[in-house]
Amino acid sequence: MMKYSMIVFYRDCQQFLQQLQKLGLVDVTVSAWKANDGEQNLVEKIKNYRQAAQQLKSVATTQKNQQNYKKKLDAETALEIYTNANGKLVKLKTELDKITKEAAELAAWGEFDADRIETLKKAGITLHFYELDEKRFEEFKTLWNEKYSITEINAIDKKTYFVIATQASEVFEFDLPELKQPAITHRQALENIKKIEAEIEEQQNIVSRSAVYINDFIAESQRLSDDLHLSKALNSGEAAADGKLVVLEGWATADTQTEVDNLLNSSGIFYIKEQPTPEDNTPVKLKNNRFARLFEFIEQFYALPKYGTTDMTPYCAPFYMFFFGFCLCDGGYGSIFLIMGLFLAKKMKNGLLRSIGWLTFWCGLATLLFGIATGSFFGISLGEFKLFEPVKNIFLDSTKLFYFALGTGIVHLLLGMGIKAYGKAKYFGFRYSLSTIGWMIVLISTVTALIVVPALSCAVPFGSEIFTGAIGLGLFLMLFCNSPGKNILVNFGSGLWNTYNDLTGILGDTLSYLRLFALGLSGSVLATVFNSLATGMSPDIIVVKQIVMLVILLIGHILNLCMSALGAFVHPMRLTFVEFYKNAGFEAGQRVFNPLKKQ
Repeated sequence: MMKYSMIVFYRDCQQFLQQLQKLGLVDVTVSAWKANDGEQNLVEKIKNYRQAAQQLKSVATTQKNQQNYKKKLDAETALEIYTNANGKLVKLKTELDKITKEAAELAAWGEFDADRIETLKKAGITLHFYELDEKRFEEFKTLWNEKYSITEINAIDKKTYFVIATQASEVFEFDLPELKQPAITHRQALENIKKIEAEIEEQQNIVSRSAVYINDFIAESQRLSDDLHLSKALNSGEAAADGKLVVLEGWATADTQTEVDNLLNSSGIFYIKEQPTPEDNTPVKLKNNRFARLFEFIEQFYALPKYGTTDMTPYCAPFYMFFFGFCLCDGGYGSIFLIMGLFLAKKMKNGLLRSIGWLTFWCGLATLLFGIATGSFFGISLGEFKLFEPVKNIFLDSTKLFYFALGTGIVHLLLGMGIKAYGKAKYFGFRYSLSTIGWMIVLISTVTALIVVPALSCAVPFGSEIFTGAIGLGLFLMLFCNSPGKNILVNFGSGLWNTYNDLTGILGDTLSYLRLFALGLSGSVLATVFNSLATGMSPDIIVVKQIVMLVILLIGHILNLCMSALGAFVHPMRLTFVEFYKNAGFEAGQRVFNPLKKQ
């Protein structure tokens, strides 16, 4: 990345930034940006265009009969018409729900003359409307008829609807809650429903015809986003020389600096080009191969690396895939992920979905390989079949998986330490990496002496000169080379403190990798349990037995797959972002490289 400090005459600033935007290679620093009225208006318009395009995508798939509708409007007018129609639709649907509920209530009262009710009211007769359970009404009907003028209107769903007529001057008390007097008849309510439905259909036609403007809305939102980016860059320049000059800061990648230099030279402005320093807030642009690029999606859940530090993606990619397979650890489940990934990668047009498809494919492949290594396929042990009996002893059992998880953790942490040492040596000097190298020597020597040598049955004792010398060298580097440039006592004191912290941290980090073993084992055990349930709970009836087994297997394995896949997705991220990043000396960056450009 190259840093450009540019000084522009204030009248030429907008024209110059438009040239940079056309070039599309320079990230202009936008600091302490606060939107003015014009920019807030742009933000609101961009949001409206994007929302409209997103909502209309579902309309476009369901309203295929509108595909041949010709565009006659500009994007702004089309958005206004769509927004008005969509707003009316929301109100009409709310009104339809209300009148539909009202019509259902009015059905009990049948048809009546509202004018007659009003005439009775003027004559001093008031009508009171009630509903009551049919049995209770029959129970009290005779008693009430002696005291009140009751008219039974209807009986629906074991409820009786009735009216009591009283004189307006009469003091009337009744134990039941009174219903609201119907304002319209059931027939009128149905007519209102038809009118509203016709209006809804009209507005839906307008909305569906607006679907042809989806690409126009997207293009307009991108154009306005470009205008907003330009406005932010223009208003973020630092004024100098009583406002006559504007100082801009920009960034360009090293491989495009020639094109940027040519534009700056032809523009006739004064600029300084220099390498960024650690104090600069340098933007980050990742550059990985096709395989590692798939895992940038995972890495960006945490943070991008700080400029001038090592990008962890190429190192994390194979381990994340490996960890995912370890956690899921079943050939059948791996096959499902592999097929799903291929389907997404081949069928999806969206670039992000295709990347997720290939990511799923590689994780499924790792799971399939782990399933083969452990001899597990949908919870069925392959070692029980005669075909696999010759290789039965090769399959990894739970004990081997336990030690395999620990060994994987040690290798992963050593790789992280190696990256940390390389980064310190590269950016600060080799002497700053000696303390980390000392830790690596001690760890490798200890693991070799306690595990590797006994496993290989070599005649090299733990207390031999080789191991004693290696551990002595490592301890010296750890205790006396951790603070280059400081006196020996300061080095030794800080070395002791760092050794205590690192020792407890590495022990905990290593044990944390046992989650790979636990998750892989639990998924396999659950799969086996569901298989046993399917065979044990099925009745001995032909056809019925097979159907019950199939249902139990489908429900059980789908549930187990979902739970295991969630763990296989989350826990490798945890091992990457916590254990690996900490030991690799990862530093998070704040800015993504976002050049001023025309989308």
